[in-house]
Parts: sequence; C-alpha cells; structure tokens
Amino acid sequence: MKKIYLPLLAVCGFLQTQAQEFNPNDAVTIGTQQINGSARFNALNGAFGALGGDLSALQINPAGSALFNYNHFSFTGNVQWQKNKSIFNGNESTAKESDLNLSNFGAVFVMDSKKADQALKKTTIGLAYQTNARFNNRTFASGVSNQSVTNYFLGHANYGNNGSSIPLDLVQTLPNETITDLYDYLNTIPNGFSAQQAMLAYQAYLINDNGSDTGYVLNGSGNSFYQENETYTTGFNNQLTGNVAFDFNKKLYVGANLNLHFIDYLTSTAIYEENRAAVTDGYKELLFRNETYTYGSGFSFNIGGIYKVNKDIRLGAAYQSPTWMRLQDEFTQSLQTSIGTAGSFQLYDVDPAITTLYDKYSVKNPGSLTGSFAYLFGKKGLLSIDYTRKDYSTITYKADGANYDAVNNYYKNNLQATNEFRIGGEYRLNKVSLRAGYRFANSPYKNKAILDDLTSYSGGIGYSFGASRLDLGYQFWQQNSQSQMISSGTTQFAKNQGNNHNISISYSASF
Repeated sequence: MKKIYLPLLAVCGFLQTQAQEFNPNDAVTIGTQQINGSARFNALNGAFGALGGDLSALQINPAGSALFNYNHFSFTGNVQWQKNKSIFNGNESTAKESDLNLSNFGAVFVMDSKKADQALKKTTIGLAYQTNARFNNRTFASGVSNQSVTNYFLGHANYGNNGSSIPLDLVQTLPNETITDLYDYLNTIPNGFSAQQAMLAYQAYLINDNGSDTGYVLNGSGNSFYQENETYTTGFNNQLTGNVAFDFNKKLYVGANLNLHFIDYLTSTAIYEENRAAVTDGYKELLFRNETYTYGSGFSFNIGGIYKVNKDIRLGAAYQSPTWMRLQDEFTQSLQTSIGTAGSFQLYDVDPAITTLYDKYSVKNPGSLTGSFAYLFGKKGLLSIDYTRKDYSTITYKADGANYDAVNNYYKNNLQATNEFRIGGEYRLNKVSLRAGYRFANSPYKNKAILDDLTSYSGGIGYSFGASRLDLGYQFWQQNSQSQMISSGTTQFAKNQGNNHNISISYSASF
C-alpha cells in the first residue's frame, strides 16, 4: 500500500477538520493502567503500595525493591479473556476474545552496606519489563434502527466544508484519475477527511448530488435498518523500568523509577447496514471498514517511600509522573455497497488501497498520587490498602502546526479525577499462601453512561519452596460502557457489559 504524509489535525468526536476523525476514548484507553503484574500482585488486586518485596510492586511504589533482602528475579505468564454483551435497541449480542502473553519479568539486585553502624543499610537496583495494559478486545452489537448510518456520509458531504457541502469536483474522478489518486489528493486539502467520506459514498452510489452543486441526498429511502458493528482492538502498553531504592535503618525506604513506555494499538471496525425497505432502485446494503493503527513511545518517572511504624504497620506514599508520549497514526478505510437499478442489484467496492500516515503528535497522560497502609500479622498474613488519585481531565494533545484546543477542551470539560481503592489480604499456612483482593475505580468520564465505574475481585494461591516460589492468581473485573453504531450521524447507543478474566502464573526466586 502507498503511504501519504500529511499534517495531523485532530477532530474531537463531532468536530472535524482536515486530516482525520479523532476518537477521544483512545487517550483514556492508552493512559489507563491495568492491574497486570505477578500472580501474587494480581491476587491482591495490586494493593502493594506499602508492602514491597514483589517485582510488580515497583509500579505502585518504587521504594518496594528496598524490602528485598536477597537478589531476586521473577517472570509471569497471563491468560486473559473477555466476554462482552451488547444490547442495541432491545437486541442482545455477545463477542469473545482471548490473549496469551508474558506480562512481567525482571530482577532486583541487593547491595548491603559494609558498615553496620551506617544509616544506609542497603541499596537495591532493579530492572523490570511489564505490561501496563493489554488491548485485546472484541465487541459486537446488532439490531434494527430507524436511524441509518448513511447519515454519517450525508453529514460529511453536506456540512464537512466548514458547514457547507463538499464541492462536486472533489468527489468525482477526472479522466484517467483513479479512486486511489483522488483519495491521495484529498489528503492534502483543507477538510480533506470529510471530502474523503463524501467521495467514498458518492463513488459507491450511496449518495447523489442534488443537481445544483449545493448538497447531496441519499440514493434511496427507508425507515427501518438492520445494523451490525464489530470492533476489534489489539496491542499493548508495555513499560521498561529502571529502579533504584535505599534502606535507611530498616525503617525508612525510598526509591525512584525511570520508565520507558512502548505503545502499539490497533482498532478495526466493520459496520454493516441493510435497508429493510422494499428497494428496487437505490441503496440496499453497505459495509464500511476502518482501521487505525497507533504506535510510539514515551517516558515517565516514579518516586516513593515506605515507612515502618513498627514491626506490624507500614505506611507508603508514591507519586507517578504524567506519561509523555510521542505517537503516530496509520489509517485505512473502504466502503462496499449494494445498489439497485430497476430491481437488479450491483455491488460497488470502493477501496482507495492507501494507508495514510499522519505526522507524529504528543500526548501527556495524567500522573497520580498513591497513599498506602499495610498491617502484618507476624508471619501469619497481612492486610494491605491502597488509594490512588488520578485526574484524567489534564490529558493534553499537541503537535507542531496543529491546533488541539477543541480536543483538550473536550477532556477538560468531560473527564474528571478518579478515586481508586485496592484492598488485598494474604493468609499463610506453612508453605502455602491464600490470597484475595478487591478493587474499585471511578469512571474517568463525568457521564458514566460512556464508561462506568470499574469493579474487580481477585484471588490466588502460592507455594514456597524456600528460596523460590510458585504463585497462581485470578482476577475478574467488570466495566459497562456505551457505543454508537457509527461515530456520527445517529443518536442511538449500544449498551455494553464487559466481563474480563485473567489467570496468571509466576515463578520467582531469591539468590
């Protein structure tokens, strides 16, 4: 496929400019950190801010590595699967997806002080590679609506030129000009994205000009439409962490992380609609495909401390900086239609066969503050509680030569600060450890219909071999959301219930 370079100008939902349509949910998805660590960490639902002594605890509080008494390494494998139920206009549909991955591995090295009377008892250095989030997911919604997705194309065609219609010469090919050539050219002009949507629909005979170069009309009519939307996402937000921590008098532990982030995120949608009217002339069916591939890298840092009040009580505090990311998007789309003429139907396949490569842009995702408490029942067990505050309204986009005011104002006005609570407990029976956890996180959206609060339950078991340990963890979390059949042109939503399961197994050893 041919790649075209052009300036990136974002669009926030209903707002559209030159280059592309912008989905505000993407930054929230990429910037949300899942509980995805060692099996022990997962079994306690990430409530490790004041505990330490686990490689995954570094992502909550970097001081946690100073709780290791010996060199340590571990690795973790995950099996994750989702079942999403969608209800659209009374019709229920389900979709499933699964994923197998190596989510977490690394090591911590302990350097004890050579002087017994020195306040600094030890220094630890750690290196860890972890998965902050896996994006593998699939949703499917279907049902009958009185609102056609063709309104999406009509909206772009009639209002995508700064409120006016797209000129007719931008949707028609010149002699010896191909669809690919025209799509390529539209990438270079103001309001090019809207012109591309109008061109696809016009070339697929979905819309017609009204004869006066002042607007477009649907090629056909109807008031009942069967619709399907299948959306598939895949990818990851992975993180490489360098850690250093210090133990002062076995009482105060402080640490810091420098994190490198790697983003790889693919979203693919297929939208199908059938006009249920008795069609002899005009539009009968359409299939609209879009694929957006986002990738890039970034960095962040953490600082934190843990204080042992006594042998039983520990307090922790940590700061996670914003994550500064440099991202790039690739975009492809195509449209197929079935058009009737005197009762005879013909299939039109309008595929530009182009991957549009947009200029790089920067995203600043929010930082967070975490406070933690842990109580240890001697060697019998523990109870740990974490609280995290994170303000999603501070998400910020920027790029050279692009104005992101509408995008950033959307986040400022529609997102909010979240409160997240994590509670975990462990009970030891000789070499066996039994674990359980609970997590609750507010929706980052002020309107919870878009994305509801998250609730999660977890459990697990571990067996100690002395210098090594084998752990098994299970998590379940549920979060409801809503989605439109297409990004604009209709006002009806599918209600989605997402049920997610994760089984993790870890092996760790001290040496």
